Amino acid sequence: MKLFLGVLFLIGNLLIVDTARAGFQAKRLDSHASLKVDGQLDEQVWQQAQVHDVFYQTQPTDKRRAHLKTEVRVLFDKQALYVGVKAFDVDPHNIRDSFARRDRITIDQDFFALYLDPTSAHKSAQIFFVNARGNVMDGIYSDAAGEDSSPDFDFDVATARFDGGWSAEFRIPFSSIAYDQNSQTPWSLLVLRNMTRDQRYRMYSGGVTRATNCNLCYSDTIEGLEQLPSNLSWSMTPQVVVRQSSERVADQALPRQSDKQLSVDFKIRPNSSTTVDLTLNPDFSQIELDSPQLSGNTRFSIFVQEKRPFFLEGADIFRTPFNVISTRSIANPDAGARYTRRDAESDVSVLVARDAAGGLVLLPKTYYTGSANSTHSSLATDARANWRFGTMSLGLIATDREYQNISAFNRVLGSDFNWQLDRNQGLRMQFLMSSTSAQPDSNNNLASGATTSGHAFYAGWSKGADTWGIGLSVRDLSKDFRADNGFFSQVGFRSINNDLTKKWGRTGIWHEFNTYVSSEYKLDADGNVMSKSISPGVSVAGPYDSSMYFNINPGIQSRASAQGQLFSLNRITAGFATSPGKQIARVNGDFVLGDVIDYLANRLGKGGSATLAAKLRPFDRLELDSSFSTNWINADKDTNTGDKAYVETAFQINSVLHFTRNDSLRIIVQDARTSRNPELYVAKVAPESSRTVGSVVFIRRGGLGSATYLGWTTTNSETPGFAPKRKQSEIFAKLSWQI
Repeated sequence: MKLFLGVLFLIGNLLIVDTARAGFQAKRLDSHASLKVDGQLDEQVWQQAQVHDVFYQTQPTDKRRAHLKTEVRVLFDKQALYVGVKAFDVDPHNIRDSFARRDRITIDQDFFALYLDPTSAHKSAQIFFVNARGNVMDGIYSDAAGEDSSPDFDFDVATARFDGGWSAEFRIPFSSIAYDQNSQTPWSLLVLRNMTRDQRYRMYSGGVTRATNCNLCYSDTIEGLEQLPSNLSWSMTPQVVVRQSSERVADQALPRQSDKQLSVDFKIRPNSSTTVDLTLNPDFSQIELDSPQLSGNTRFSIFVQEKRPFFLEGADIFRTPFNVISTRSIANPDAGARYTRRDAESDVSVLVARDAAGGLVLLPKTYYTGSANSTHSSLATDARANWRFGTMSLGLIATDREYQNISAFNRVLGSDFNWQLDRNQGLRMQFLMSSTSAQPDSNNNLASGATTSGHAFYAGWSKGADTWGIGLSVRDLSKDFRADNGFFSQVGFRSINNDLTKKWGRTGIWHEFNTYVSSEYKLDADGNVMSKSISPGVSVAGPYDSSMYFNINPGIQSRASAQGQLFSLNRITAGFATSPGKQIARVNGDFVLGDVIDYLANRLGKGGSATLAAKLRPFDRLELDSSFSTNWINADKDTNTGDKAYVETAFQINSVLHFTRNDSLRIIVQDARTSRNPELYVAKVAPESSRTVGSVVFIRRGGLGSATYLGWTTTNSETPGFAPKRKQSEIFAKLSWQI
């Protein structure tokens, strides 16, 4: 076994060379030195620190030195890591420095981002963002999954202007960084400077290219970080929630409800690499509303991102090609514990939570997603370990859901493999097995039943280059595979997908001009064709961070049910995005037109979908984010005009007024509506349904874990003939503070 692991390590390191060049030199602060985190970088110690000022441009074009100067300096003491960044600008008046909510820094703003990787494994990194206004974003980044801004870390940052640009000063406590004190491997750091004007400029401290699928491979090591602390630290965060709600059903008032709840979260760090999280009687109320999504003409459940703080520690460790662990499946936890450890060679995380009765459990099928009622409490256990061998990693994952009082379970065990062959080429694989005795009874409640077993397999390979790119993936999921602690909307199929892109480079006004073809071939467990498609297209990128794409989808074959007809569809898809200016920060749209399967009627019709979104900044302190989506199918299956068989719309306006950096007022309005023509359906359908939500919340944020929310939410819903008119209102106050 040791020989095998040694060979893996040697091969991995031979395949990638020079992935981390010495570029940052950390200077230790004297014991009597002090820094004021004000963004000025004017203390003498900053001038004594070594400067890293070699930056490379990745966008709009790559493989060239950045046209503007950026300087990075690194300091540290016994408590924290300090990073100073200075951005020089030929036109400082155009620096985009609008206010932004925490974790809402976007590409239309001027910002710095630190990608800090204490393991130098180039698999994941903690990220720390700040825009020119001083608003922050943090989280976890991996090249496989991108940025996840849900986790929050304790750090300080301030920004300042100088004659000719702006600067930022980060103070990141070592207690906020997961690292192995005994590791001899230097930390890695990648710094991004984003600037959007007539173009979007992405400038990195390493030579990140457009073709790479491993941005972190271009990180530079931080030399000089020695004798770092590994002390015990802890925090406790009590939370108090007070609610009063009222409800009217069919114009009849129901008794008012009042609720008071006290909960507490504990975080303990025995050393720098280990974290233990505990929660008692947690309040997981949604302060941030989930955006409305179109679901009226889909057979499958829609994934919703985790936002609850307790589940976010080490969330990147749980992330694998399949969503084997999705903590949103723990619907009503009343207690939980989590252990997370990171060192130079491995990551380990174990989560245990008790889930109260009353939730829904997804039952994925081949042609739809079913569900069953969980009428008994359950114990959810998730465990994940990942070992690194040079440019390779090997992982194990196990989940268990024990349904109490009915002696039933669902268990999943599997492994995954990741190999970064070079900076532009990667291979990922995963294999899972499941065993399930919790089966739905005649009342659709989970009960103990016959044990079923299944498997799931994934393999994906991608390679990029300056003139082309290719991606290939294979999936095989048996029809009895189930993962109650994860998110699987579909099982019982085998598929192969391919994407091939030809990159033509700069063409006329376009910085990028690409042609591509995507294909899919998908069979169910009985060998029937579920879908088959070949879709050629073209995409371009140009000024003002603009992009457009256009696909032709001729002769798509798709089946709606096992015994259903194999439909042949023709459609076109298109989309655009652009950042015109500071006030109209971002506008994007996606459109589909052509043949659409009406799944309720099991028929083919003409129709389409459209999605439009805009980020507006009328003035610096006001954010207006709006979105509109619609799906439709025409009554006449042969024309694109006339009466509609089905129409669904979803609309949202999310406005935030910033009084200060920490105080804001958020107003959200959502409206979702669906209409159908009952004469065109065999089954009974609702002619109309609607749901409108309004929310007003005042938010005051203190340090990490400390916040005050005062709000009011109202919901109106109605489905004539199926569900009576219902109006719900709630006034709430939520207070949390960290000790």
